[in-house]
Amino acid sequence: MLSTLNRVYRLGELPQFVGLRRTQISQLVKAGQFPKPISLSPSGRAVAWLESDLIAWQASRIAARTQEAAKSGPQHGGLVG
Repeated sequence: MLSTLNRVYRLGELPQFVGLRRTQISQLVKAGQFPKPISLSPSGRAVAWLESDLIAWQASRIAARTQEAAKSGPQHGGLVG
């Protein structure tokens, strides 16, 4: 049983939080590389993503970046533009 409510995000809200377009999100869900949404209605037409799943996905992306940086060694010049 949940002790706190989990905020949910609809597909239209996700781009501003995850930095991906809706089509990219849909492709990543199909590929198993982005959290699957939960159904909000019996018909399954209304879906949303749990905030906790999105936070875990972001953490995994940050960890992957950190791992890649450790493999490639020190970087020169800062940001790439």
